[in-house]
Amino acid sequence: MSRLLGILGAGTKEEVASPPAARARAPPPEPETIAGVLDTYRVPSGGKPDSSAEVFVTDEDGAGRYIVRLPELEEAEAEALSLLTKNLLDSIPVEVTGRPEKVISDHVRAISEEAGIGEVVKASEEKLMFFLLRDFLGFWEIDTLMGDDKIEEVSLTRFDKPARILHRDFTEYSFMESNVVYPSEERLQSFIRRLAQFGGTTVSLAQPSLEVTLHGPSDRRVTATLGDEISRPGSTYSIRKQKERPLTLAQLASPEHPKWRPPEAALPGENPPYEETSSHKTLSALMAAYFWLLLERTTNVLIAGDTNSGKTTLMNSILALANPKAKIATAEDVLEINLPDHLHWQRMKTRSHRALSPSAQRYEYGLPELLKLALRFSPTILSLGEMRGEESETLAAAITLGFSTMTTIHAENAERCVQRLTTPPMRFAEGHVRDITAIATTRKIVLSDGRVARRVVSVDEIKPVGADAHEIVNVFAYDPRTDSFGPTTPAEVVDRSFRLGEIAQSFGWTPAKVQDSLTARAAHLAKASEGDSSPESISAMVRDFARRELQAMAVGP
Repeated sequence: MSRLLGILGAGTKEEVASPPAARARAPPPEPETIAGVLDTYRVPSGGKPDSSAEVFVTDEDGAGRYIVRLPELEEAEAEALSLLTKNLLDSIPVEVTGRPEKVISDHVRAISEEAGIGEVVKASEEKLMFFLLRDFLGFWEIDTLMGDDKIEEVSLTRFDKPARILHRDFTEYSFMESNVVYPSEERLQSFIRRLAQFGGTTVSLAQPSLEVTLHGPSDRRVTATLGDEISRPGSTYSIRKQKERPLTLAQLASPEHPKWRPPEAALPGENPPYEETSSHKTLSALMAAYFWLLLERTTNVLIAGDTNSGKTTLMNSILALANPKAKIATAEDVLEINLPDHLHWQRMKTRSHRALSPSAQRYEYGLPELLKLALRFSPTILSLGEMRGEESETLAAAITLGFSTMTTIHAENAERCVQRLTTPPMRFAEGHVRDITAIATTRKIVLSDGRVARRVVSVDEIKPVGADAHEIVNVFAYDPRTDSFGPTTPAEVVDRSFRLGEIAQSFGWTPAKVQDSLTARAAHLAKASEGDSSPESISAMVRDFARRELQAMAVGP
């Protein structure tokens, strides 16, 4: 209930009761007047016409549009909604318990009888509750956009321009325009203050920038500016949305055009036939199996790429395949990593001094301090959300101490990644670079049909050479001409990989045994990618595989 009371206390009654609740609403566009429709669905999914928004994705002269059609209010319903909004602001007591949705619903029924609008409310309760929940608990004008799991990002550069969105299913249109607009700069500023309160912080003209993660069914990363202090002509925001259910490595490796059907997943030690002959999404099942196998011993993996190229999504999906016996500690500026519940996972985040007061800098917890603290919790795997500067020194120390590490870094390829690591403000010495196991590079690719897709374009290993040098060895590579990955057989991977040879030595395995394990993992992931690839199913598969492989290892190489 505190969330409801906090929202009601966020601003004046005029701010809450101003559009979209109290103002006259423009009639929604009629479906027959919407041209070039590519897709249509409801938000929330499966919702009724009176309790959900209808979405149309259209193509207008090669430009994509995202059109939201809200339930239409009759004149009597609009008047009832305005009256209910004003009365709710006055009648909800300070001390109240229960779910916010139920509290509002109960008060609506009570108010409607007292105000003499009981018949209207009874006949249109679902429709009225849709708008009331949107205005009191939701995200106002962009509530539908925030509730649509197919939207990846919502962006606004000024109040008098429509909000734009990145749609997961229509990437070829990039930022497509919506029909959602704000009536004024004042309304937009009220909304940004609302976002700050949702995130448990503040934003003001004295501190006009906002960076916060909103937690809910899906985490949403908000970056915003308030007023025209640091952005012109006024307030702006960008909201990056994670999927409600994190993508698994099996989903990232699922084939777009499957030609090969995997055999029944083999027991560890068995070697079913396996060769990939199909195009995949972000990476191949064989590449996914490679990362899964690397997690079985001390490993240091970097995920490199440009902004919004899928680095964190890939790292999250790899970490989710960790052995259930491991302890994972993650440290982030903005919480984006989301791992399965069965893992022994310690989640840590930085704290800015502005969370307390502008002068309380001694209370700030940056990434370097957070990483040092995390090491004292004895993690098996230490993961850093993004490595940018002096925190690299602590991560390098963790590598020296024998911890497994995994982090993302902005770099366009393995060579540039190594260059960044050894150039200030990064603080990696050559010895630390030699300890890096592999560098995976992600990139946004424009496919032949115009769609924009994320691909792991290369996986490279750092191979120590001599006493104080290294070389970069390519293990996997992406072919843009065929939208496919190579190599395609476990035998080729084992032959090219220096690090898999190290795993064989540490476990006392023969190369054939490593190949068997890689093959079995690829078969499991490929089967999951064409069946149940949910986080729960993948977690159960990993636990079962770890148990059976441990039994197989006990038998010997």
